[in-house]
Amino acid sequence: MIPTSALVEKVRLLINEPDDDVALTALSEDTRKLGDTIKLLLHDAIFFVQHNKSYGALNPAVYEPTASDIKENGDGTGEILLPSDFVSLLQFRLEGWERPCTLLYPADSVMAMAQKNTHTRAGVCKPVCIEGVNSDAKPVLCYYSLPVANEPVVKSFVYEALYDEEKGLNSAPSNPLVQAVVYQCVALLYNMFERRESANAFMSLAQLWCNKGKTE
Repeated sequence: MIPTSALVEKVRLLINEPDDDVALTALSEDTRKLGDTIKLLLHDAIFFVQHNKSYGALNPAVYEPTASDIKENGDGTGEILLPSDFVSLLQFRLEGWERPCTLLYPADSVMAMAQKNTHTRAGVCKPVCIEGVNSDAKPVLCYYSLPVANEPVVKSFVYEALYDEEKGLNSAPSNPLVQAVVYQCVALLYNMFERRESANAFMSLAQLWCNKGKTE
């Protein structure tokens, strides 16, 4: 776990403003504290990395849905209510599946269309998960499929969660994606004060860490 204060310090060091009481003197005449501004931008920086990373997990969380969160359709398919802080799927597996799902396909995708037909629908050997919305307009994970006689039992449900400033980031300091967050936050900070060249340079570095986990 990385506390928010540690993330703020990493950003401050990159822009060479390590003193806690220093205002935004390096960027503007604004009297707001640099740390407060960084905290605000961290939410966007983390969200950016979560949606642009090509590997790993940045802020994983484990979800244990209750029986009321699961709806069976009676044909081996069903839906599970997603947690309120859900960003993206990392791993989902039902008891009886031979492998987990690591992707949540869009509702308008070709894969989603295939699940509407019982002849092309996925089964236990290679299951599929599709994003959906229930009758209450809440986001759900639609799963395909289980043998009709089987009840859905969740073995694992791991997902990328929204960043919570009070909790910090559920990640190890050595995670390369944390570096992507720091660079992206600096990019947002420079962009905020119209330092376009510096902002673009740091954003490029953030994207490199998102794609490769390293800058070389």
